[in-house]
Amino acid sequence: MRQYNRSSRSTMFSQNFLWIGHQAWQGYLNYDRGVVAISSLVDLFDDSDSHCQEPLQPSLNFRYIPAPQLSIYLQEWLVPDRSIDDIATAVANYQPHIELIFAIESGVNLDIGWCQSLKISPPDCHQQIQRRLSEFELGSRC
Repeated sequence: MRQYNRSSRSTMFSQNFLWIGHQAWQGYLNYDRGVVAISSLVDLFDDSDSHCQEPLQPSLNFRYIPAPQLSIYLQEWLVPDRSIDDIATAVANYQPHIELIFAIESGVNLDIGWCQSLKISPPDCHQQIQRRLSEFELGSRC
């Protein structure tokens, strides 16, 4: 699997980190351990300098893949069995209160990452997103 464009990765994470952390914690609360899958319509693995000219504004979709469904998901991406075992071990051992595991789907490429030593924990991301969403809830004002 190729490394993705460093600029694309940095931009994508900085613009979406709270949401990624929120998805990780919400998924953990609902399904236990798993992986946040991020799908991009923009090629985040593009090695050209095209992303340096303009800021990356990818259209992203997020979903949570619970651990019991992870091997099927990875097999669909043609990940070798040995790598599936390694990823499953990481998912079984990560600390959801302070870490998260993600998968970036971009074109025909899949990259798995494990964020450790986060400055903002997934529970904190979840709380911040919940607060922001509650600001937009419409209450009856009759």
